[in-house]
Amino acid sequence: MSLPKSVRSSLTMAGRALALLVVVFSVVTYAISLAVGPILFFSTSDGLTAAAQRIDVFLFDVFMIVVIPIPTNLSLGALFIGIWGIFVACFLVASVDKDNFITSVKGALAKSTTLAKTNFLFVMPLVASGLIYATILISQFQEAQGVQTGSINFQTTNPYVILTELSFAPIQEEFAFRITSIGLPLALLLLILYRGDPRISGAKGKLKLILLGMASPERAKSSLGYHSMASQGFPRGISAVEWVFILLTSSMFGLAHFLSGAGWDVGKVSTAFLAGFVFAIMFVAYGAYASILLHWFFNYYFTVLDQAATVYGGVFNGLANAAELTTIVAGAIVLLAFLLYTAYRIGSYLASRVIGHPANSATV
Repeated sequence: MSLPKSVRSSLTMAGRALALLVVVFSVVTYAISLAVGPILFFSTSDGLTAAAQRIDVFLFDVFMIVVIPIPTNLSLGALFIGIWGIFVACFLVASVDKDNFITSVKGALAKSTTLAKTNFLFVMPLVASGLIYATILISQFQEAQGVQTGSINFQTTNPYVILTELSFAPIQEEFAFRITSIGLPLALLLLILYRGDPRISGAKGKLKLILLGMASPERAKSSLGYHSMASQGFPRGISAVEWVFILLTSSMFGLAHFLSGAGWDVGKVSTAFLAGFVFAIMFVAYGAYASILLHWFFNYYFTVLDQAATVYGGVFNGLANAAELTTIVAGAIVLLAFLLYTAYRIGSYLASRVIGHPANSATV
């Protein structure tokens, strides 16, 4: 028995209004954390101590398992600013891509949110909160069964060295597990499938497609008319080969955390797999900026808000608590809505199969 149309409409509007509040509050706090990060780093004694440290070499990963040592003479402060600049660039791209953030906010009460078509900065708080709540539930369930998640061990107690290491991870790991392990293979596959297409003729055309595939698989596919979410929506717009890449890289992402020796226990495999799975879908749907920002949410956002609360107290203490509470509550609602919607879709599909084959019940 379905709900009356007026009730469904009221529930839909209430859900959209709640989502709009969560999105606006979250994005404002995202911007605040971006602004506060460098201020903390270069206006505190611990931050200045960390900024003066020199980096002789840092390790950069590609293709999930290949580690490239890169010699450098950078200070930790310069590295942090470079990383922070990438985050700001991703945030700005996210704000204007796919119908831009302001337009999405204005139309939030009139139309539904659609993955790959709605602006990512609007989608991000909902996806991030649902993901973090799901990982909390999984960790709690596993630990109740005796499977420990563990925690990362840092070689320093300086909070700004830790912040830099955490901030570098979204760029390093997205390059290793999504950009070079999903985007690049997909671009090479498109080169093979469309090898006679004049749009990618010559070295310049091929290089352009490879770079586009690494930056945005969706745009690379759409440019050639290949299977895409722009034309077929989610999840049909993700091709079978992309699902293979997504599952493979997510599995490796989970195992890499456990095998890294950084302090994670075996329980981290499942939660890192789930995170990698969602990062990969965001990468395929929107591009590298999206997966980097979603990863940034886990590594930078709360770290900076918590550090600001420690250093400045007052309003930042309230802001950090409000951000955490909003994320948890919104995550529970988003996850519940997702599970109910998924159950509804599965039920509808099974019902249509039964109705479509009435003779099956009479077959002996």
